[in-house]
Amino acid sequence: MKTTILYRDEHFFSNHAARPFWRSRRRMMTAFMLASDLVCILGSVSLPILLWQFVRPELLPELYQPLILPVTAFFVSIYLMMGLYPGMGVGPVEELRRLSIGTTLGMLVLMGLSFYLRNINLWSRAVLGLTWFFLVISAPLMRKIFRRLAVLLGMWGLPVVVMGETSGVGHIYHNLRRNRLTGFWPVLCVRTTSIGKVFSSSPNIKNPEMEALRALVAGIEIIILVPQRAPLEAVKRVLLDKTHSFKRIIVMFDDARMGSVWFTPLHLVEHLGLEVTHQLINPTQRVVKRFLDLFLIFISLPLLLPLWALIALAIKLDSPGPVFYTQKRVGHDGKEILIWKFRSMVQNAEAVLQKYLASDPKLHEEWQHSFKLKNDPRVTRVGRLLRRTSLDELPQLWNVLRGEMSLIGPRPIVTEEIPLYGDYFEIYKQVVPGMTGLWQISGRNDTTYQERVNLDVYYVQNWSIWLDIHILIHTVLTALQGRGAY
Repeated sequence: MKTTILYRDEHFFSNHAARPFWRSRRRMMTAFMLASDLVCILGSVSLPILLWQFVRPELLPELYQPLILPVTAFFVSIYLMMGLYPGMGVGPVEELRRLSIGTTLGMLVLMGLSFYLRNINLWSRAVLGLTWFFLVISAPLMRKIFRRLAVLLGMWGLPVVVMGETSGVGHIYHNLRRNRLTGFWPVLCVRTTSIGKVFSSSPNIKNPEMEALRALVAGIEIIILVPQRAPLEAVKRVLLDKTHSFKRIIVMFDDARMGSVWFTPLHLVEHLGLEVTHQLINPTQRVVKRFLDLFLIFISLPLLLPLWALIALAIKLDSPGPVFYTQKRVGHDGKEILIWKFRSMVQNAEAVLQKYLASDPKLHEEWQHSFKLKNDPRVTRVGRLLRRTSLDELPQLWNVLRGEMSLIGPRPIVTEEIPLYGDYFEIYKQVVPGMTGLWQISGRNDTTYQERVNLDVYYVQNWSIWLDIHILIHTVLTALQGRGAY
């Protein structure tokens, strides 16, 4: 058996005095998330009371004040039962799902209690409804803010050991180091040919190398295992070994596209099974997704129509030519669709592009790599603003209404990009493309094309209504930042 330490955090292992600080991290992380929820709950309960007294003056704030603290404690208890403290390792989509379900169930209980106690005049239905609305929106956003604040202050993340049998274990280690918000801070990465043998200790057999490794990880409570095969056997070995201090064992797959929604655990008699689901092929789920698209477009029309008129006027005043631009793209089942955009380029865009690429080999290479140019000479002044804020994509709502696209999904590609998807093109064409998706909120053009493909595949294989809501929220934030847009 060969075991190699690929990476180690020298600051962590050399600073033994800091170990007690690391052990207090869980309490710090819990305090940050609790503070975030308290701010949201208190604000979401108090604001509707203050607002609604202008509609019903008889509902005095003084009547509600004795109930605010019990209601706050009630929602905190629900979030605690939902496993949201400290919420380490809970992904943003899963956190959104738990918060939404917990908040909704809590509010239903309060409404039912109000009817039961016959004090519906005290607890106005409008106040309860507004409290639910404010809380279900503010809680996920405030948690993101507080979590990022904790990262900046160096108070987020628990030390973990990453041990694997595959070549991708180093990639997992670096991904976790880059993404501090997960709450897992890897301090040691070990590559071994057999995880089971590392934890098959015997009192009669002394292995100096293994003893040194166990001494190194003493006190660390979390280990991430990346087995190549027989993952349950690897877990069993770790559980039976009494020479370590691991209280939490996490098994990860080397393939990053295999998400929690793709695999669902099943208990069949005494056997454990994993069910592979594909939600977006399910006709019922497609109807749900279609309904969400149409509903969101309908409620957004009062805001969108005036915005469209302003953008059209700005385009006409900035440069000669039509307001809209159409382009052929590859859609569902590989069929060709015609997508609509606000024109962001000059009229003779293709001729300008060819002349520009011919004059600079580096730019030609950039174009061949991603079919994008960071400093595109074809883009107009208004066009740059539209692209930075992604407002040039708004006319694709017409494609959504026609059923050719969805609000969320893989971005529609041109025919020349099909070879870049390789075998994954079969997965891409199983769903309708979207106006926004994981690629848009993950760096857009600042990512490599292979990363874009991986994000599209992950989305298709792990779709849920919560993932769509998560993407929509982050699309707005990303558009305001203009990150990766050109």
